[in-house]
Formats: sequence, structure tokens, C-alpha cells
Amino acid sequence: MIVIEHFGDVLPGTKCSAVFFDEEKIRREREFYSKLYSENGVHDLDVLRSMVAANVPADPYWLVSLKSGGGALGEVTRLHRVDDRTGKVLADDLSRPRRNDF
Repeated sequence: MIVIEHFGDVLPGTKCSAVFFDEEKIRREREFYSKLYSENGVHDLDVLRSMVAANVPADPYWLVSLKSGGGALGEVTRLHRVDDRTGKVLADDLSRPRRNDF
């Protein structure tokens, strides 16, 4: 998979899953972020649109999850967005490791 090739440091036993975000899912994701930002005090329409655009890719993409187990931190999940058309990993803050405590 492209993400594994891109990072090259994926350990054996890492669980990998992917969800495709088509135009409909992207529309719903934009609605979610728009509502979230509105509820948190962003009311300027231009600012709201730019914040949503900064967080939601315009074109279809794959959301890829890499879960590594074990280690001192327990299970760690890394999320990555991969452009469906180009196959390139999109730059965003989803890739920072997250610990699964629940």
C-alpha cells in the first residue's frame, strides 16, 4: 500500500485498514466541520469556509489507519489521507500517532 511505501518504517504485524471518501462522504465531512466550527464561535462565512477547506480535501481520498500494537505506549494508531487520483499521501496533522486508551 502507498502509505507503507511512503513511510517505510511500518513494523510487521501492523494492522492496516482504509475507507474511501467519495464526493458524498466529503460533503458530509464538510458539513461536520462547518457545524463544529460554527458551534465554537466561528461565524464569519469566509473564515468558516477557509477553515473547512484547510481540513477537508476537495478530491476523493482514502483514509488509511495503521495500528501498531505492543510497546510501552500500548496500541498506537496513525491516520493518513491518500489522494485517490495521484496515490500521494496528503500532508496534514492526521499522521501524528494517537494512543488508544479506550
